[in-house]
Order: sequence, then structure tokens, then C-alpha cells
Amino acid sequence: MKPTLVFLHGLLGTQADWQKLSENLPHFHCVALDLPWHGSAKNYPVQDFDETCAYVAKQIQSAVENQPYFLIGYSLGGRIALYYALYSQQEKYNLQGLIIEGGNLGLINETEKEVRWKNDVFWAQRFSHEKAESVLNDWYQQAVFAHLTEGQRKALIEKRQTNCGDNIAQMLLATSLAKQPDLRPYVKNSPYPIYYFCGERDHKFKQMALDNQLNLSVIPNAGHNAHQENPMVFAAQLNALLRDKFIAF
Repeated sequence: MKPTLVFLHGLLGTQADWQKLSENLPHFHCVALDLPWHGSAKNYPVQDFDETCAYVAKQIQSAVENQPYFLIGYSLGGRIALYYALYSQQEKYNLQGLIIEGGNLGLINETEKEVRWKNDVFWAQRFSHEKAESVLNDWYQQAVFAHLTEGQRKALIEKRQTNCGDNIAQMLLATSLAKQPDLRPYVKNSPYPIYYFCGERDHKFKQMALDNQLNLSVIPNAGHNAHQENPMVFAAQLNALLRDKFIAF
């Protein structure tokens, strides 16, 4: 039986975001989930991290049962993966380890959390009330997406419009970084191996990984969304990591 990888996408994404990467991982059984308020789960309501993780646990149990699996999360999906594995009271089943791509470990002080909450409320109001194209055009101008070319930015705006609206506002508030505990001490004392993947142009999260002495793999020719920007190299590094450290093919 092939080893199983379970994927969690980022805000505005769907399970389809992992397709190119999965195509480059033939030795694995790849299971990509839609998060609440997204894709096929667009009408599944959650109000916080705990409800989100209860949903994730249920989906993992249904898809994986008791087979060993690695949980891979991008951005918001990475934050949810960390919370689920290290902080939530949910059953982890046969979890073997985490691969986090561009996921934030949390904010340290209350001032940072207040600023972030105001920012997330601002974006949530825009997602709820404005046309998707207008909001997304500004969303993808944020610093973390600064590396994108104009063509890449337009393609993302086009791709995300159908999944964009009040549902994204709801998820943004439910899983705001302001609501997330600082997971640094939990990462440091994790019972599971944790590996951090980051695009070479994603300076913010690459520095965060270095500052926290995470086990870092840097993906060349990629920014924040490395698994979509360079899926072949991402897959090769993931394949080598899991093959060398855990799995005998």
C-alpha cells in the first residue's frame, strides 16, 4: 500500500490546488481536502480553530482510517495543521509527521494580535461586500505576494473568483492569526517530526523558519505558494525527505 499524504490548502484555495504536486508524487496516495467555507465544503460553517480541526479530523478519519499518514498544509492550511496536531484535543489517528509550507507559528504579543484582528476584519468586510475581482486585485498586492508577475497575479484573480465572497470572510475571521495561540513552544516540543518548506522568494517565512531553527527546505524559483509555482522541485524535495527519513519504497 502506498504511503498516504493528506493536504490542506490555503485561504481562497481548494483541494484542486494540489493537483500538479500530486501528479509528481506517484509513490504516494495523495488525499487533498477542502477546508470549511471552501470548495465542496463551501457551506460547512465553522467559527474557530477547534471547530475547523474537528472537521479536519473527521475528514482524515474517513479518508485515511488507521493508515499512517503525513499532514501537509500550505499557509492557512499549515496553521490549521499545526493547531490540529499540536494543540487541539482531536484524535490524530496514525499521524507520522507534518510538512508545513509558509505557515505562521503565531503572534507573540497582544498588540500584534490586535493589529492583525483589525486587518482581518477589514479584509472580511471587503470580501463580504465588494466584487470579488476588486478585492482579489488588492489582496494579491500584499507584500507576501510581491514576487508575483502581473500575469501570475491576473491568473490567480481569475482562478479565485468563484470561491470568493462571504464564505471567505467567515473563514478569515474564524481562523484569524489573531485567534491562533503562539505555537512556537508546541513546535519545539512536538511529538511529531515537523519539516518546513518555503519558496526562496518568500523572505518573511524563510526568516521565520530560520529564527525558530525549523528544519527548512527552500524551493528555488518560487515565492509564498511554492507547491504551485514550482511543483516538480517541491515534489522532488518532499519525495527525498520522506523516502530518506521514513519510508522504504
